[in-house]
Amino acid sequence: RVPVSLPRELEDFIPEVEEFYKCKHSGRKLQWHHHMSNGTLTFANKTGKFDLEVTTFQMAVLYCWESRRYDSISLENLRLATELPDSELRKTLWSLVAFPKLKRQVLLVEPAGSKVVEWTENTTFKINHDFGLVKSGKVQKRGRINLIGRLQLSTDKSREEDNEGILQLRILRTQEAIRKILKMRKRVSNAQLQTELVDILKNMFLPSKKLIKEQLEWLIENKYMKR
Repeated sequence: RVPVSLPRELEDFIPEVEEFYKCKHSGRKLQWHHHMSNGTLTFANKTGKFDLEVTTFQMAVLYCWESRRYDSISLENLRLATELPDSELRKTLWSLVAFPKLKRQVLLVEPAGSKVVEWTENTTFKINHDFGLVKSGKVQKRGRINLIGRLQLSTDKSREEDNEGILQLRILRTQEAIRKILKMRKRVSNAQLQTELVDILKNMFLPSKKLIKEQLEWLIENKYMKR
């Protein structure tokens, strides 16, 4: 199983699916294998409207631009937002910036034309607003495109090492943001703290309630803050 932070639009449906399954199959438990799943996204721009058949990993990456469609996002921040292991993230991004069957790619990378091995933490990606499906030299206004291809998985060991690094970085960023809020406000309610915390971190990742709670408890235990 490969770790991935799902878009909230998908995450919200998981409890409903699990409850439905539980009612239909008593005594059984669902196991989610997101690396084996896929779906369809509708991509609309000035060129037209296109249905993109994508893996869950590709979907998680593309949703990073849902609320900031004209922003450039660094490789580091995409890793934090998706929780994908580095090797999986790079392969997923490559499938969106250099898909062989497309003349106009979904994402653009800066520096342009750079290869996967040349990407650094500061390499940035953005939505290609001129994206479109080209057939016989003509840009189509509608179409369906399969972007899944043959994306292969990395080894279990490399996935575990990558995920541990991402988790530790998320913890560090969350602790830094909490301390920043407390330095500005001195006293703050739990609800207000969570709201401001999400606002600070949203361009990197959306912290889960569990992560926020764990880091608050750690900071209290280590006397960085008081209830």
